[in-house]
Amino acid sequence: MEASSRDATPETGVPDAGVQDTGTGEDGGLWVNPAPCGVGEIGATFRGIPAYCQPTSDDGYYQCDELANRFMRDALQHPDLDNVVTDFASSICQHAATMPAYSVWGPGSGATAGRAPVSGDLIVYSGTPGHVAVIVGFSDVTDIAILQQNAGPSVASVGWDPAGAFFVAADAECWVHAESAPPAEPPGGPPCGCFAGDVDYCGLAIVDHQWWYGCTPQVPEGGVKYGSLYDCDDAGVFAEKAECPGLCITVNLLDAGGYCGE
Repeated sequence: MEASSRDATPETGVPDAGVQDTGTGEDGGLWVNPAPCGVGEIGATFRGIPAYCQPTSDDGYYQCDELANRFMRDALQHPDLDNVVTDFASSICQHAATMPAYSVWGPGSGATAGRAPVSGDLIVYSGTPGHVAVIVGFSDVTDIAILQQNAGPSVASVGWDPAGAFFVAADAECWVHAESAPPAEPPGGPPCGCFAGDVDYCGLAIVDHQWWYGCTPQVPEGGVKYGSLYDCDDAGVFAEKAECPGLCITVNLLDAGGYCGE
């Protein structure tokens, strides 16, 4: 079941200055790229985590839940919430409810009266496949800025109903909050092998694949650099081929590999 190609689009727009561009993003704040953004380029950065652009989704790599999982993993040291290749983003509320590292709030989950999402939470939309985005913060009492992939601009907004203590969007299903928990341990399963055949791989794709499938990549000592390009030998061992001077861009989920972009 391919969950990658049809992310539903939430309300979009430009957030107010209170949570918009705070510089370069290196300070953990929000930075928004003012330039046109092609596949694999950075559209915005929040808490040091980039949202990559994917103007046409198809079966592209930079799915909404790829960002959600990577944000939780890299910014908060929490485990992945779904398998981007096989699961719909709308499954995240259900998955998170079974994981002690997360709490879930919304209709059918935790009661929201007196509560509101906070920076770093996830908003999850229902549907097939649904959508998920990272909450940046409140622009004002009725608008929340979000960071997203594969659904229009990298930074958008969604309405909030203070009286109802929930999002205005009819397809909003829940928000997910990361609870205090020990750092998530990387999967330690069987070797991942060369999962996309005889192609080059971006380091980010290798790490993502490890988490999605619970396997262990055979990588050089010192680990994998997201921005480097790797090849994989017949024994399934990855070796760094080049450190990309700009971005390492993955074309789609599994079968087209990656390349160094500008």
